[in-house]
Amino acid sequence: MSKKEEKRFTFEGKDYVIRPANATASIEAQKVYNKAFKKAIEEGAILKKSLEDHMRRQGLWDDGKQEEYENLLKKSADIEYKIKSGFYKKASEIREKSITLKKIRGELSSLLMVRNSMDSMTADGQADNERFFYLITACIYDYETQKPVYISLEDYHEKSDTDLAIECATQFANFAYGLEENYEDKLIENKLLKKLGLLNEKGQLTNKHGQRVDLDGNLLNEDGARIDKDGNRIDINNNPVIQDDVIDTLEFEDDLDDGDESEEIVAEEVPANKKTKASSTKKKEVVEAEPEG
Repeated sequence: MSKKEEKRFTFEGKDYVIRPANATASIEAQKVYNKAFKKAIEEGAILKKSLEDHMRRQGLWDDGKQEEYENLLKKSADIEYKIKSGFYKKASEIREKSITLKKIRGELSSLLMVRNSMDSMTADGQADNERFFYLITACIYDYETQKPVYISLEDYHEKSDTDLAIECATQFANFAYGLEENYEDKLIENKLLKKLGLLNEKGQLTNKHGQRVDLDGNLLNEDGARIDKDGNRIDINNNPVIQDDVIDTLEFEDDLDDGDESEEIVAEEVPANKKTKASSTKKKEVVEAEPEG
């Protein structure tokens, strides 16, 4: 195995290395897949090829959503073609179309969110995930000690919510599937916005003054919250944001009726010699009095 086949990465000051799966690891990974697939089928999971039919029956996908998805793809492809062919001649047009592309990608992501989440719940999806997690345990090593970061699949699952586990999964996905790191930098709209000086080093959208903005041009602070020109927090209606604890200091006139008068009227209408169920304490005391005579 040559060193070129390995990939090193650093996380929180510590070095790790990803090595391609050897024959033994590949065979074991397939066993993990088969076991997970069988278990998922026994527990009633559907197959990936049946997913669209299942989503349509559940009302999660229909011809309308499919048409919307296809139209968004066509629209984005048309904008990209016109940009690359030099159709747009002004920086303002380039900015506008780049923002449109960003919005389209967001709409596509939202449209496919439910579909993608359900895909991972199919028998195939669950089995794929287990194989992926196993390969993390078999292929990622502490560079200094040359020992696996995770001693078993169970060990990984127990620590899967940690920052290190999440980083290992991200790095291994990039390694195994040939995904580019910081792939968003490669998107045409981001390349153009950066060329126009409208994207900062963090990949955040800015205006011509270098101030962070959202897709509609509204000013944002470093946390991504809307602000006015003076840096004060504002809401979606451009009103100043008021903290909830102001409720404790609000003053107002209490003009609400206490309800006693209406309660007494109801009580007087109940005959004294007849027992009736009542909800209030006062009513109960009146209607349950001993009959006269």
